[in-house]
Amino acid sequence: MDIERNACGLFMKIFLGMYIAFLIAIISFTPHPSEMEPRFGLPVGGLFAAVGNKYIIDSILPESSSFTLVDTLHALTFIGIFATLLVSAIALRQYDNGKKELAEATNRNGAKIVVSLYVIFNVVFIILALI
Repeated sequence: MDIERNACGLFMKIFLGMYIAFLIAIISFTPHPSEMEPRFGLPVGGLFAAVGNKYIIDSILPESSSFTLVDTLHALTFIGIFATLLVSAIALRQYDNGKKELAEATNRNGAKIVVSLYVIFNVVFIILALI
């Protein structure tokens, strides 16, 4: 017996907070590499929001010993936010060492890489869960 349901709405309810947390974190790529406060404050705020979302979702869903799609996407979000902080730290270090053009290039390219990999891995894991 095959059971099928349209769970798009449920998926968005579960993961909307997580995706908003990641979007808040990547906003930190917009300030200049020398502006330390927003470049580190936004991702940390996004990380707290993602962790809070994870705890809320874990309290709603049944306990499981396996690593589920929820766990995978949240782990991916944590890694993405950490990567955002890492790019910001590298760009700030380069800027402080007088390599302003390199810091801006690192920031720009790091943003593209982090966002691209996050989207690609999200799509891959979601498609694998559907199969």
